[in-house]
Amino acid sequence: KILIAFPVVRDELANPTTAAPLGLLCMALDKSFAGDFGLFGEAITFLSSAAQTVVAIWFIYISVVFETLPEPSWFPNTTGIGIAAVKMFLYWTMGGYILSGVSLVAFFMFYFVALYRLHTNKKISAIVCWLQLSGPAVVLYALSIFGQPGSDVEEMSVSNPKNKEQYFQVHRTYFMPLIHLLFVFCMISMASALYCLKTRWASIQSKEFSPAHVGFCAPLASHTNAILSYRSNLNKYSLSPPTTLFKSFLYQYWCLSLICGTVLSVILTFKFLKNLPSWCQIYEVEDELSPLPDDENILTRLLQEGETAPDEMNQHYVSAAVLQANETGGLVRVLRDGEMSFVRSRRMPSMGFDLPMNTTELMSERDRLLQHMSYAADPSRDRGGIASFNDGAIQQALRASLRTKLNFISFDASTW
Repeated sequence: KILIAFPVVRDELANPTTAAPLGLLCMALDKSFAGDFGLFGEAITFLSSAAQTVVAIWFIYISVVFETLPEPSWFPNTTGIGIAAVKMFLYWTMGGYILSGVSLVAFFMFYFVALYRLHTNKKISAIVCWLQLSGPAVVLYALSIFGQPGSDVEEMSVSNPKNKEQYFQVHRTYFMPLIHLLFVFCMISMASALYCLKTRWASIQSKEFSPAHVGFCAPLASHTNAILSYRSNLNKYSLSPPTTLFKSFLYQYWCLSLICGTVLSVILTFKFLKNLPSWCQIYEVEDELSPLPDDENILTRLLQEGETAPDEMNQHYVSAAVLQANETGGLVRVLRDGEMSFVRSRRMPSMGFDLPMNTTELMSERDRLLQHMSYAADPSRDRGGIASFNDGAIQQALRASLRTKLNFISFDASTW
């Protein structure tokens, strides 16, 4: 897509909702090429790790522009650097340590806010909620590189019985407590993810299968991998026998996670490949409600004027970033008059990890957002029912916020 339709990639990078899955692509490249294919695999690993670091910086920047608060869709682009850390460790020890540290810092910065918001904002989709599994899981897996020698010299030093005892003692004192803590967070995330899935099950059942549904696969795989990593470190550094009740439970839980994750991945991958041809065919039809130009799109006008609806810890409306992605649609490359050209379409199968809204949902959620912005500016005034297609109401919403700032993002990539 970068080679044949780069404007589409740039358009996706302009919104944190559509930019969220990019981290998963980098993680997949790291897993596929690291340790194999000789110099080519090493080059791909370094390029992918560098790309994910750049994407993480950019993602945090546009999230600040949109004034969004952390949620699990942030994890692939932030804590997901932990996968790059493990693979980088194969070629450059210090690089692996640095990326692992970045992943750990990102986890403590974003995880707790994201976990809290999942249970106070019912508008966050079930798929995004499920992504919380990857937060502590990837970090735990990344920290596993600290549980092994970082060089041949260190490995030879550990072969000395005296040095070996000191090495193990240091890891039991400083390394294992952090690993235990991350394991606890992994289990908390699993319980939270199952609860969020239960409370949002009716909503996700009402939607057609889309590429976003495949987002259920990677978090569970990361969780399973983290349990295996934790179990390996526990068996290595723990003084308790392997037949203890907790270690037996850990093995059984890992097996259950592995089986469930494998079955889920096979089913969703099959459905994904089955539907892929239809998703790649974008037809322009007369009954499609085409996205409006930037100067007529309400949320785009708000953002370009420097007006935003910041996310809150407790909120009853859909994030402005999600609404803006649904309002403007996606940029697609189609054949028109014998030439390939870029057009916008709302007939997108997914918006990042979020399922696309229909027209009724979009109008309803957009009105709710505008009402919130208008009320936040002056709660003493009765706004009544703001209609998003009433230009007077739009201007009122534009005047609602008292803060302005520069916004360097263009939302019409077809003109770039």
